[in-house]
Amino acid sequence: MKKLVSSLVMATLLFSGISGVTAADTAADSTATYSKAEKNEENRAKLNEKAAKWGVETTDKTNKEVKAAIQEAKAAKKAESAEKKAAKEAKKQEQLAKLNEKAVKLGVDTAGKTAKEVKAAIKEAKAAKKAEGAVKKAAKEAKKQEQLENLKEKAAKWGVDTAGKSAKQIKAEIEVKKAEKKENKK
Repeated sequence: MKKLVSSLVMATLLFSGISGVTAADTAADSTATYSKAEKNEENRAKLNEKAAKWGVETTDKTNKEVKAAIQEAKAAKKAESAEKKAAKEAKKQEQLAKLNEKAVKLGVDTAGKTAKEVKAAIKEAKAAKKAEGAVKKAAKEAKKQEQLENLKEKAAKWGVDTAGKSAKQIKAEIEVKKAEKKENKK
């Protein structure tokens, strides 16, 4: 009887251990399934966030479709960015060409210079040209004044009044006086 009781106890322990292991395996499987479903939900939530960031509609789309739409949006954004960059570069080259034209007109060397350096050189050349123009204008005015003084001296010799008269008027009166003198000699 001792053997029978001990066999029953052993059998009970043995079967309870097996059923415990079986129950543990089932619980682990259900946890893994729950974990996978939870993970899918997390992934979908992350995808929805990315989709919202890129302006992609996620309604009635699978995760793969959403990912593909996000990739398309990224590619479109990249292409747009590249297009803007190319347009900006083209505008920059156009401005540089215009600057080079101005520089050539002003006699400025542009070899190996950046746009900023060319602009500065053009500005300097314009300032120098303006100063040169002012010097020429002053020289021309000085020459004009010298001629007027000489004309006044001539007018004084010929007895012509110069007050308030222009150079042309003085010259005309001197010519009249010369003509009168020639007439008087005849």
